[in-house]
Amino acid sequence: MSIIVKNSQLNDETIDALNKLIELDINASSAFKLMRIIKELSSIFEDMKKMEQMIINKHSEKDEDGNNVQSKDEDGNIIGINIKNVEAFSADMEDIMSVDNTIGYDKINFEDLNLQTAKVKDLMKLEFLFN
Repeated sequence: MSIIVKNSQLNDETIDALNKLIELDINASSAFKLMRIIKELSSIFEDMKKMEQMIINKHSEKDEDGNNVQSKDEDGNIIGINIKNVEAFSADMEDIMSVDNTIGYDKINFEDLNLQTAKVKDLMKLEFLFN
Protein backbone atom coordinates (compact mmCIF):
# COMPACT_ATOMS: atom_id res chain seq x y z
CA MET A 1 0.00 0.00 0.00
CA SER A 2 1.38 3.40 -0.98
CA ILE A 3 2.04 6.09 1.56
CA ILE A 4 -0.47 8.93 1.48
CA VAL A 5 0.36 12.14 3.31
CA LYS A 6 -1.57 15.40 3.40
CA ASN A 7 0.30 18.65 2.97
CA SER A 8 -1.04 19.64 6.39
CA GLN A 9 1.03 16.79 7.89
CA LEU A 10 4.25 18.17 6.40
CA ASN A 11 6.04 20.87 8.35
CA ASP A 12 9.46 21.62 9.77
CA GLU A 13 8.79 19.33 12.76
CA THR A 14 7.95 16.42 10.45
CA ILE A 15 11.17 16.89 8.49
CA ASP A 16 13.14 17.14 11.76
CA ALA A 17 11.54 13.92 13.03
CA LEU A 18 12.42 12.16 9.76
CA ASN A 19 16.01 13.34 10.01
CA LYS A 20 16.24 12.09 13.62
CA LEU A 21 14.84 8.73 12.59
CA ILE A 22 17.33 8.27 9.77
CA GLU A 23 20.20 9.01 12.17
CA LEU A 24 19.18 6.14 14.46
CA ASP A 25 20.66 2.68 14.18
CA ILE A 26 18.05 0.86 12.11
CA ASN A 27 18.35 -2.09 9.76
CA ALA A 28 19.83 -1.40 6.34
CA SER A 29 16.80 -2.16 4.18
CA SER A 30 14.56 0.10 6.28
CA ALA A 31 17.21 2.82 6.23
CA PHE A 32 17.41 2.65 2.44
CA LYS A 33 13.63 2.76 2.10
CA LEU A 34 13.44 5.70 4.51
CA MET A 35 16.10 7.56 2.57
CA ARG A 36 14.05 7.24 -0.64
CA ILE A 37 10.85 8.30 1.12
CA ILE A 38 12.57 11.29 2.72
CA LYS A 39 13.81 12.48 -0.68
CA GLU A 40 10.26 12.46 -2.03
CA LEU A 41 8.79 14.09 1.08
CA SER A 42 11.45 16.81 1.04
CA SER A 43 10.62 17.62 -2.57
CA ILE A 44 6.89 17.78 -1.78
CA PHE A 45 7.60 19.95 1.27
CA GLU A 46 9.71 22.40 -0.75
CA ASP A 47 7.03 22.65 -3.45
CA MET A 48 4.39 23.23 -0.78
CA LYS A 49 6.46 26.02 0.83
CA LYS A 50 6.86 27.71 -2.58
CA MET A 51 3.10 27.52 -3.15
CA GLU A 52 2.42 28.95 0.31
CA GLN A 53 4.70 31.88 -0.50
CA MET A 54 2.87 32.44 -3.79
CA ILE A 55 -0.45 32.53 -1.91
CA ILE A 56 0.97 34.98 0.62
CA ASN A 57 2.25 37.22 -2.16
CA LYS A 58 -1.09 37.00 -3.98
CA HIS A 59 -3.15 38.06 -0.94
CA SER A 60 -0.83 40.49 0.84
CA GLU A 61 -1.13 44.25 0.74
CA LYS A 62 1.66 45.88 -1.25
CA ASP A 63 3.44 49.18 -0.74
CA GLU A 64 4.25 51.59 -3.58
CA ASP A 65 7.35 49.52 -4.42
CA GLY A 66 5.35 46.28 -4.66
CA ASN A 67 6.68 44.84 -1.39
CA ASN A 68 4.45 43.09 1.15
CA VAL A 69 3.19 45.47 3.86
CA GLN A 70 4.26 44.19 7.25
CA SER A 71 2.10 44.30 10.37
CA LYS A 72 3.69 45.71 13.50
CA ASP A 73 2.77 45.62 17.16
CA GLU A 74 2.55 48.67 19.47
CA ASP A 75 6.34 48.61 19.93
CA GLY A 76 7.04 48.57 16.19
CA ASN A 77 8.06 44.89 16.09
CA ILE A 78 7.15 43.05 12.90
CA ILE A 79 4.51 40.40 13.64
CA GLY A 80 3.41 39.38 10.14
CA ILE A 81 2.04 40.82 6.93
CA ASN A 82 -1.22 42.55 6.06
CA ILE A 83 -3.65 40.35 4.14
CA LYS A 84 -6.17 42.06 1.84
CA ASN A 85 -8.89 39.42 1.95
CA VAL A 86 -8.50 37.02 4.86
CA GLU A 87 -11.32 34.72 3.70
CA ALA A 88 -9.84 34.25 0.21
CA PHE A 89 -6.37 33.79 1.71
CA SER A 90 -7.66 31.18 4.17
CA ALA A 91 -9.53 29.34 1.42
CA ASP A 92 -6.39 29.14 -0.76
CA MET A 93 -4.30 27.94 2.18
CA GLU A 94 -6.90 25.32 3.11
CA ASP A 95 -6.87 24.09 -0.49
CA ILE A 96 -3.10 23.65 -0.38
CA MET A 97 -3.11 21.98 3.04
CA SER A 98 -5.81 19.47 2.02
CA VAL A 99 -3.84 18.03 -0.91
CA ASP A 100 -3.08 14.32 -0.59
CA ASN A 101 0.35 13.24 -1.83
CA THR A 102 0.90 9.63 -2.80
CA ILE A 103 4.39 8.24 -2.40
CA GLY A 104 5.06 5.07 -4.36
CA TYR A 105 6.52 3.07 -1.50
CA ASP A 106 4.85 0.68 0.88
CA LYS A 107 4.41 1.76 4.46
CA ILE A 108 7.15 0.64 6.81
CA ASN A 109 6.56 -2.03 9.43
CA PHE A 110 7.55 -0.30 12.62
CA GLU A 111 8.96 -3.53 14.05
CA ASP A 112 11.37 -3.75 11.09
CA LEU A 113 13.20 -0.66 12.33
CA ASN A 114 14.38 -2.51 15.47
CA LEU A 115 14.51 0.75 17.40
CA GLN A 116 15.83 0.62 20.93
CA THR A 117 14.45 4.06 21.77
CA ALA A 118 12.30 6.66 20.06
CA LYS A 119 10.50 9.82 21.12
CA VAL A 120 6.73 9.59 21.02
CA LYS A 121 6.40 13.17 19.75
CA ASP A 122 8.61 12.32 16.77
CA LEU A 123 6.73 9.11 16.00
CA MET A 124 3.39 10.93 16.16
CA LYS A 125 4.56 13.24 13.38
CA LEU A 126 5.49 10.22 11.27
CA GLU A 127 2.58 7.86 11.84
CA PHE A 128 1.63 8.11 8.13
CA LEU A 129 4.81 6.12 7.34
CA PHE A 130 4.03 3.04 9.39
CA ASN A 131 1.69 0.05 9.17
